[in-house]
Amino acid sequence: MINFFRKIRQKLLAKNNFRRYLTYAFGEILLVVIGILIAFQLNNWNERQKQLKLENEYYCRLLEDVRLDQVQFTELLRLAQDRLTASNQAVRLLLNKEANKLDIGMEIALSTKAIYSDFQPNNSAYEDLKSGANLNIISDKSIIKALNKYFNKVEELKSIIMVNGKHAVDILFAHDDNFANGSNQASIKVGRFATGLEEDVKKSFLINDMEKLSPVMQARLLNESIEYVSVNTRQVELFSSILSEINILEKLLHSKCN
Repeated sequence: MINFFRKIRQKLLAKNNFRRYLTYAFGEILLVVIGILIAFQLNNWNERQKQLKLENEYYCRLLEDVRLDQVQFTELLRLAQDRLTASNQAVRLLLNKEANKLDIGMEIALSTKAIYSDFQPNNSAYEDLKSGANLNIISDKSIIKALNKYFNKVEELKSIIMVNGKHAVDILFAHDDNFANGSNQASIKVGRFATGLEEDVKKSFLINDMEKLSPVMQARLLNESIEYVSVNTRQVELFSSILSEINILEKLLHSKCN
């Protein structure tokens, strides 16, 4: 191709046709400029395609993390709802003057099960995005805004959940005699002592399934069970709030992940 254009230039010069030579030279320069512009546009297009691919990968990674959080917080909400049901049942039983230690111990154990469990949102893709200038990869800034709102809310509500859970645990462990409140009896029957204690040790505890609480202990446990209702009600509200944010974010990211 280069030899072809060189021969044309030589012929024009040989004929001393300077005007036609200038026209040809201008055309040749124009072709070179057009070629450069096309190459530049192709390069930009390739870079843009790479950026779009990377952006989509981030959307899909974020979506995967959010869906893991959906599973996690759905389970945390279910546990809180189960605890709320159990704490209401404990109050219901304690309002009866003939409350059994074993029944109450079981319901209180269920009322406080995993109430102080720690949890962490899945944020590996989000943390990766925040490193360096990666946030600029996300063209839809509403996604960044929604992510910031979600993670800030989780951190804010997590502290409240943990404080409430600790309050319930402090009440639970304030008892000096867990046989008097039925806690040990319940644990020996169906709890951790059921598997942790060896059979001969378990048999040494003569548990009377119909043994009643003392009036003083019954009054104390009634007040404490009402506290468990309060704590679990709050936890249900907070986990529901987090889950609502997750569902909003999931829909946004689902629409972006191709």
